[in-house]
Amino acid sequence: MTSERPLEPGEGERLHAEKRKQFWRLLGGLLLIGLVLGFVGGFVTDHSSARSADLSPELRMILGAGVVLFAILAAYASWRFFVTVDEVEVADNLWGSLIGFYTYAILFPLWWALDGLDFAPERDDWVIFGTSMFVATAAYGIRKWLSR
Repeated sequence: MTSERPLEPGEGERLHAEKRKQFWRLLGGLLLIGLVLGFVGGFVTDHSSARSADLSPELRMILGAGVVLFAILAAYASWRFFVTVDEVEVADNLWGSLIGFYTYAILFPLWWALDGLDFAPERDDWVIFGTSMFVATAAYGIRKWLSR
């Protein structure tokens, strides 16, 4: 009778586990950056509008620099995401992104035309954007769920 001991993970399993840790750290970092920038931006603009005051030129410059910095960080983080994850994750992400893009490409001109014909309220770009992001995330989640 031999004693059974748990198998130690091989190099492939260790590499996979490390990649998954990198992936979750990257997503956590992106979430944290987005939360901080969203909170600060929302707080400043809400505080300014609550006082019915215009933003000072200095504060406008700082906020403008923050927006540009956010865009640069988002582009860098997207690049890091795609070089960090495996080809299955890339495919899932690209499918979700494509379906979200098509949602935007269909919804925007549809609402614009219906608004122009007075069949719909004035177009709300944030609703279209949010719907597109929701659909992209749902498509990604469904694809992940189905591949389990």
